[in-house]
Amino acid sequence: MVCANGRPQLSQDQDRQLFAESAGTCVLCNTPLFAAPSSTERSISIAERAHIVAHSAAGPRGDSGVPASYRSEPANIVLLCPTCHTMADKSPDAYPKQLLLMKKAARAAAVARVGGTPIFGKREDARRAVEAVLERNTMIFHTSGPSAKDGSLPSTEAAEKWSRLVLEEIVPGNELIVAIVELNPHLATTSDRSAMELLRLHTRDLAEKHRGGPLTAPAIRFPKVAEQIFAGEL
Repeated sequence: MVCANGRPQLSQDQDRQLFAESAGTCVLCNTPLFAAPSSTERSISIAERAHIVAHSAAGPRGDSGVPASYRSEPANIVLLCPTCHTMADKSPDAYPKQLLLMKKAARAAAVARVGGTPIFGKREDARRAVEAVLERNTMIFHTSGPSAKDGSLPSTEAAEKWSRLVLEEIVPGNELIVAIVELNPHLATTSDRSAMELLRLHTRDLAEKHRGGPLTAPAIRFPKVAEQIFAGEL
């Protein structure tokens, strides 16, 4: 259940999150990841953790521009069946990182829509849910977003792809964080609520910008305080 191109060290909670967001099936072919050989035997997990951006810069979909610290984060791991994992790593051009990121995010979004926005009993559980969204959005930014130096993108196609990812993945992710705070007021501090409102404003401006809508003022940048929503004790 590990990737041969570097072994991600995931906690039990992170593993559970991966299985939850994939609905227990391969995100590429939808094969169930738990096989039951017979009615008298326990099910067998055939799930494999696959790196989206390789653990090594020289591996499949390797990218030295992605920080090493992100390469084994849950946001950069996708659950695949053994067949799809082998194909993805042996044919990285046919399974680029953008495709795997989109498949992972689309499956998580579909699961979230079916299950609804959760109400949590513990602050740390809400924090884990928020972290999962932040990690995914960060990975999308690092792999497809504009240059951190000058905000440029290498081509018109790259700019179009970035706008699509913003509208289809990052904006819905931010909206999910806002919804989690709103539906879990018993776990939120005044700082959490303030950060949520700043994130709401940023998300509104971000969506307008990438839809080509009118902005009456410069777009509000991502509020760093949003990274601390539900962090620490209540």
